[in-house]
Amino acid sequence: MSFSGKVAVITGAAQGMGAAYARLLSQRDVAVVVADINLELAESVAASITATGGKAVAVKVDVGSPESCKECIAAAVNAFGQLNFLVNNAGLLSAALMPPLQDLSIDDYQRVMSVNMHSVLYMTQAAVPEMRKQGGGAIVNTSSIGSWQATGIYSVSKAGVNTLSVNLAHSLAADNIRVNAIAPGTVDTEGMKPIMSVEQMAQWAKMSGQATGQVAGPELIAQVGVFLLSDEAAFVNGQVFPVDGGTVIRI
Repeated sequence: MSFSGKVAVITGAAQGMGAAYARLLSQRDVAVVVADINLELAESVAASITATGGKAVAVKVDVGSPESCKECIAAAVNAFGQLNFLVNNAGLLSAALMPPLQDLSIDDYQRVMSVNMHSVLYMTQAAVPEMRKQGGGAIVNTSSIGSWQATGIYSVSKAGVNTLSVNLAHSLAADNIRVNAIAPGTVDTEGMKPIMSVEQMAQWAKMSGQATGQVAGPELIAQVGVFLLSDEAAFVNGQVFPVDGGTVIRI
């Protein structure tokens, strides 16, 4: 895969899958923008990358704010001169613990939809003009196998990510900008630990249909996303890929 000299913005990159994306891309000579609402943690990830010879900066972003998303992209271009890749990874896993839709407060509904779904559009709208200047680019969005399940507002928000990805892929194809999404299953991340233990994740995976009950580490998911950003995936566009150890079987 040839990534040398490219620039990527990754949201939700202060930990978990976002941090895994940042590290994997930096190892491929991509300059990475570690974008997160938690600037302190983002700076720690960026520092770990620069300490090993990579190029990285940390940027604070509230992905639920269109203006903050624009400022994030502007900071990336200011730091590295261009933008080639966008990974829309930020999200609220805590949404899976919220009340059922009929009991959900409107404030919580709007907050989850803003961070989990609307942010994909906000960041993409901010990134597209810069990608056009480079003759194209690639975007990977983080969905979830929950988008095909009944887990309340979390499912609704991630189903929205799926259809946003498909529609953006169609409308941006003429600009040579590809858009795909990854739908992870159980992943051992910091964001999951307050929700369930690794043992509970394994049990949930088996109950959901996975044969082994295996729980993935963040890099197993991010590796697929890195491939989708690469030139080797040049003819892959508008797809939602379950990366779940065979939990969801779609024919």
